Amino acid sequence: MKLLSYLYLIFLLAACATDPSESRSNKYLNEKNNKTLEEIIEDEINDAVDFYPIPDSEVTLSSQSYDLPMPKQFFSAENKNEIRLHALGEIRWIYVGLEPSKVWPILKEYLENDDFVKLGAIDPNKGIMESKTFDHLGKSSKFEYKLERGLQRESSELFISHLVKENDNWVKVKLDTELVENNSKKLLDYFGNSGPVSGTSLIALNLNNEDKAIVFEDQEDGDIKIKVMIGFPRAWAAVERSIKIAGLNLIDKNRDEGKFYLSFKGDSSFFNRNESDQIIQVRINKIEENISIISVFMENEDSETSREIISQINQSLT
Repeated sequence: MKLLSYLYLIFLLAACATDPSESRSNKYLNEKNNKTLEEIIEDEINDAVDFYPIPDSEVTLSSQSYDLPMPKQFFSAENKNEIRLHALGEIRWIYVGLEPSKVWPILKEYLENDDFVKLGAIDPNKGIMESKTFDHLGKSSKFEYKLERGLQRESSELFISHLVKENDNWVKVKLDTELVENNSKKLLDYFGNSGPVSGTSLIALNLNNEDKAIVFEDQEDGDIKIKVMIGFPRAWAAVERSIKIAGLNLIDKNRDEGKFYLSFKGDSSFFNRNESDQIIQVRINKIEENISIISVFMENEDSETSREIISQINQSLT
């Protein structure tokens, strides 16, 4: 027992005789003059050797300079919950601020649960749903629902047609629009009461990829234009509506020539330039039955202002 006590006493004396400053933890700090950790790290970085230095050299740019192409413009619907009913002549369609793949299951659910209209044939590749046949004024009839991507990127257009069977062929009714109008309003209410939409249809994803409005640069004159996959009558109505939504000053129009005339004042221009008033033309040219081109013409060829007007129109197209 005494031997253990002596050994313990010797251990305490040895520990007291040791200078704490000589311990491993404090020795490194003493050698660094008790610098902070940040100062130590900075010194180590400055003293480090770069084994892979970047050689000093000048980069010579190629003499053949070129301009990068303008990026494509994509615009989403202003309000993703927006639903509107449009009419142009005998054509009726519903605008929905959702992609077609999200509208498809809502339409299918409507046809499966409606008391009058029942779901018939469907073709997701063409975006077509048909109702089962029903009798209307003594004739075999049915509804056709054609779902397409809208003029804006995240939007859809649902066209509703009334078909009547004549001589074993299905023909679209052009004069009797009351049945289509009533069905369109009923479907519009259904969309409005559907609530937030999160689901999407995998079989209808291809409908999202069919661009209906494309902003491009014309290789012939270098102007920025909009190519819309719609006929002239609807293109005319869409551009007129877009001009009003964009707040552009429309002073005249000539439908036969496909021209809108805008008044452009320098002091209130997009770029606050001090220029005299000038007339700008927004032109619509029919290329094919369902293809139209929207362009801007300015006498002074101000490309910046022209691009801005095209952009304003494109954002509001529906």
